[in-house]
Amino acid sequence: MRPKSPEVDKLRQAVLIIIDEITMLTKEDLRCIDSLLRDLMNNDKPLGGKVTIIGDDFRQTLPVVPRGTRADVIESCIKSSPLWSKFTHLSLTTNIRCAGQTEHKMGLLNIGSGNLPEISGLP
Repeated sequence: MRPKSPEVDKLRQAVLIIIDEITMLTKEDLRCIDSLLRDLMNNDKPLGGKVTIIGDDFRQTLPVVPRGTRADVIESCIKSSPLWSKFTHLSLTTNIRCAGQTEHKMGLLNIGSGNLPEISGLP
């Protein structure tokens, strides 16, 4: 980004930054965003002092690490970032999309938690 670009002006003026699908980013991606915002805001506050809302479900999506092991993926996850402790963590407790659909809701939770039995004949 160029220092005098319209995008930089918008970031400087922003009161709130929302990052959806954050779990797809690596901790290095989050570090780059942090570094950019600190530079743009000319301060040393996490994320340049900008209020930042992040969202996603760690049970559904993780970053892609080409040829990486499970340990590599976990290590690259934003939860391994020093910035992770700077966020206030809130969890949603009601899945509005599944309201009244108990069997469907439990199925989604079991898939997300890895609690489904193996199906014979599948790798």
